[in-house]
Amino acid sequence: MALQEAPYAFASTYESALQRSRASWSEQADHTAQGSDRATFIAFADDAPVGIAALYRQPETAGLGEIVQVWIAPEYRGTGLTSTLLDTVFRWAAENGFRTILATIRKDNSRALGFYRRYGFHFLDHVSLDHTGEVVMEKEISAPT
Repeated sequence: MALQEAPYAFASTYESALQRSRASWSEQADHTAQGSDRATFIAFADDAPVGIAALYRQPETAGLGEIVQVWIAPEYRGTGLTSTLLDTVFRWAAENGFRTILATIRKDNSRALGFYRRYGFHFLDHVSLDHTGEVVMEKEISAPT
């Protein structure tokens, strides 16, 4: 549902996802469920997925990660679920040595831009707009207390 409802939030398309094998999906899920470099968090309501967010460590910089695949089902937007999901991502990130989190957002997605600003992200001065019409934002995190 997420790929169909908000294709701009993902690097792949619904059509390409349909072409992937069950083994490919299992491998991706296993890879993000172990270790300290990647994690995917899914929010459920009545056994149905209603939100997703993933965090991937940047290989060239150990403390830097990028949040990807953020999506909330339309009926759960504006309920605080996005903040709850990102709170979970940031808690895990702090526990696993991340210090800075990047987010790339389409410049025409004013709702997402507003959310990230309210959540404490700010625009990178040196990479604020790329050739694809996306903005890059960052947020520093502190070590767990």
